[in-house]
Amino acid sequence: MTILCARCPVRDLQCGDCMVTALVDPGSMGLGADLHLDADERAAVTACVRAGLITAEAAATVRAERVPFDLGHAVG
Repeated sequence: MTILCARCPVRDLQCGDCMVTALVDPGSMGLGADLHLDADERAAVTACVRAGLITAEAAATVRAERVPFDLGHAVG
């Protein structure tokens, strides 16, 4: 099976919820840790700009970050 992120219909919008990234190492697919913000994240950053918490210039550089998923440890 070949997975082409370039052909994904929700590329850069739903990468954070992508099952493929949970199954494979994103680095081996040429995906960095840097992601574009989804619609909800963009709205939150826009709200921060409007409230004066950050500048528009700073908001333009904001990116989401892919972090390893940790299931934790079983206890008992």
